[in-house]
Amino acid sequence: MIYLIFAILFGSLFSVVLKICQRAQIDTQQVILFNYSSAFLLTLLPILLRMAGPDGVPPQDFTLRPASIGACVLQGVLFLTGFSIMDRCTMRCGVALTTASARASLILPVLLSWILLAQPAPSWLAVGLILAAMTLIVLPSGKDSSSPESAAVPQSRGKAALALIAVFIAFGLSDFTLKLAQHTVEPVSAGDSVLMNRQLDALTCVIFLMASIAGLVVCLVSGSFRKHKVGWRSLLAGLALGVINIVCTSCSLKALSVLATGTFYPLYNIGIVVVATLIGVLFFKEKLRPLQIAGLAVAVAAIALAF
Repeated sequence: MIYLIFAILFGSLFSVVLKICQRAQIDTQQVILFNYSSAFLLTLLPILLRMAGPDGVPPQDFTLRPASIGACVLQGVLFLTGFSIMDRCTMRCGVALTTASARASLILPVLLSWILLAQPAPSWLAVGLILAAMTLIVLPSGKDSSSPESAAVPQSRGKAALALIAVFIAFGLSDFTLKLAQHTVEPVSAGDSVLMNRQLDALTCVIFLMASIAGLVVCLVSGSFRKHKVGWRSLLAGLALGVINIVCTSCSLKALSVLATGTFYPLYNIGIVVVATLIGVLFFKEKLRPLQIAGLAVAVAAIALAF
């Protein structure tokens, strides 16, 4: 349970950090890249230290199978894609609605795990409520009224809706791929909890490496380094986000190793929706329309029913 609690607390901070960077006019593409680069280095160092010396952990305990490497590549790309979409959606729709859309996506990994990994079936009532919640959240978004500094800027209803739907899909696929990656190391550990934790540490490290490579490609193609010089603010923001990412991902993987998908994701996402909404309203002074508030309430109820 402690892993679940830490995953919720740190998972609530993703869109918050991006919102702070936007207000401080820090290049968020660089922040996302430095986030994954620092996360990779900070997870690689402990593994190398544990393998050092004659009494160190055997390197084969951290060696991943080809299936796990393939899952890491896919997860790394989805991590980068999800963060980039969240960045744009947070700018357009605010912390509360973006986080709600990201966390309502829990129904996708639950459905896919049921279909592909023989996990328990979801609550069909929860599926219906999730779809109703997304409709309430998306339809009123004709204008970005949730963000005070941009409330006067008219936004296309279609673009706002697409941004929230894109977050929903990207995070749903990312959550399922994380479960798939965790699932690939189970045959190697064969019930050995120590070996399982070492495999999960290696899995986390490689996922961050793949996300770093994808982030570097995006920065080079978009010309981010030409437009904005690398500064200490983007480096520090990336490091802070990297630490948050490490704790959230590691705790999520370890919680998933002892909790069923249909149990972990509902509890995880309820906590994040509640915490992030409180932060958005109390600290960023985001204004939610009545239907959007109703959508958030329905989303929490649906998440509660999903297990």
